[in-house]
Amino acid sequence: MTAKKAVSGKDMNSLPINNLGTATTSDQAVNKGQMDTQSTADRSRANHTGTQLAATISDFDTQVRTSRPEQLTAPTGSLSMNTQKIVNLLDPTGAQDAATKNYVDSSVATSAAGLVFKGKVRAATAVNVSVTSAPSTIDGVTPTAGDVFLLTGQTTGSENGPRVWTAAAAAMAYAANWNTTALATPGSLWVVQQGSFDNQLAIMSNDTFTLGITTAAFVFLNPASAADNDTGYTTTSPVVSAGATWTVTHSLGSKAVTVAVYRTASPFDEVEVYITRDTTTTIGITPDIAMASGEYTVVVQRVI
Repeated sequence: MTAKKAVSGKDMNSLPINNLGTATTSDQAVNKGQMDTQSTADRSRANHTGTQLAATISDFDTQVRTSRPEQLTAPTGSLSMNTQKIVNLLDPTGAQDAATKNYVDSSVATSAAGLVFKGKVRAATAVNVSVTSAPSTIDGVTPTAGDVFLLTGQTTGSENGPRVWTAAAAAMAYAANWNTTALATPGSLWVVQQGSFDNQLAIMSNDTFTLGITTAAFVFLNPASAADNDTGYTTTSPVVSAGATWTVTHSLGSKAVTVAVYRTASPFDEVEVYITRDTTTTIGITPDIAMASGEYTVVVQRVI
């Protein structure tokens, strides 16, 4: 029988239509069961296609931020750290591993043939200095609090070493990077900034050392001031009182040296001083007049 077609809308008066079959064409009514099944399938992310904005996924940021770097895709270009540091890095084991500062510092120290760089000192002096009551000047240099001075000629040899000046008449303790036997390493190296050993390198030359017991010994290298590193040496005077001794370390390895002292400024005249050849690396200069810092220049030349 041919179905009759409605000519107007049907008001169900809020009542359901029961026993509705499953729709098979687009123009047929859909029952609740068929609708629920389709809705569930549509909501499943497994069935999604196309682009979905991150903002529509509630835990997107949380999931990304808790993913470990090794779980992400490896970069295919340079990675900028935006001037930030990489911290808590292990020392490298492979040739292409990133290197830590500790690894680089250790490698440089090893490459330096046992030399351990300890930084700079304001001045170095071969004259005894009171370490319990610091003077107001050391080797002609007026200190400021925190300056480190390298003491190499203490009457009590075990007091030698880098000491920190805090104030006149105050005690001078060892520098923090040289205040234990483990830190006071033979081969320790300093750059001298001013004074008698200005612009020289000071190297601790002991074979073995125990802090507080052994006398620390030092050699000074000054390639820039030597006319010839093997035969000549020159430097300017510190503050030297009349009758006091100015110890000059020339490191030429011989007592057969000629010594001349002249005024650094005009008329550049040579002055008479008492000279002693104390060791193969040092001479003593005793003037009968006071010398100001830089006022006089000494030239030491090895003969043989």
